[in-house]
Amino acid sequence: MNCYSKKCINLVTLIISIIIFIQTNIILFKVLNITNKQEMQINVKMEKLEEYTQKLSSSENSKQEENNQEDWRLIIPKINLSAQIKDGTTGEIINSYIGHFKETADINGNIGLAAHNEGYKENYFKDIDKLILDDEIIYIKGDIKKQYKVIKNVIIEETDWTYLRNSEENKITLITCVTNQPEKRRCVQAIEM
Repeated sequence: MNCYSKKCINLVTLIISIIIFIQTNIILFKVLNITNKQEMQINVKMEKLEEYTQKLSSSENSKQEENNQEDWRLIIPKINLSAQIKDGTTGEIINSYIGHFKETADINGNIGLAAHNEGYKENYFKDIDKLILDDEIIYIKGDIKKQYKVIKNVIIEETDWTYLRNSEENKITLITCVTNQPEKRRCVQAIEM
């Protein structure tokens, strides 16, 4: 074999090797690319599944909370009031609900409640100044329903917390602001019938 033939064979072998190398890389690239795409699709599907599961779980939790949440309400027929009560007296709570003073009783003893009387989205106690002796107040907490009759409707100092003290007698105490008198509060107190 002459030198020229050896060079040709070497060249052909080299070209074939290069072609095989390129083909192999192309095949590997395609396989890896398909694998990456499949992996990405799997990741996207897993994310969607996780998102769906979280929504489902959240929905189930909120339904369970709704079912577990008892009816807590104040009704005063004379002033056409029927409103939900929520524990606490922060601005956020009494902007939407009647607030329950956490330090007071919620079934037996002295139940303390607060609400706005004007200038807010919900002004549940706007007409409690119209309540007089023996007017009825109905308090509902879950399966418990209590009826009270008004014994006091007075103006007190904003610093006077004596009306919210605990009591052996079952009472309900309603507190709200007094229009144009920021240092005063209206206090309606009723005893259980």
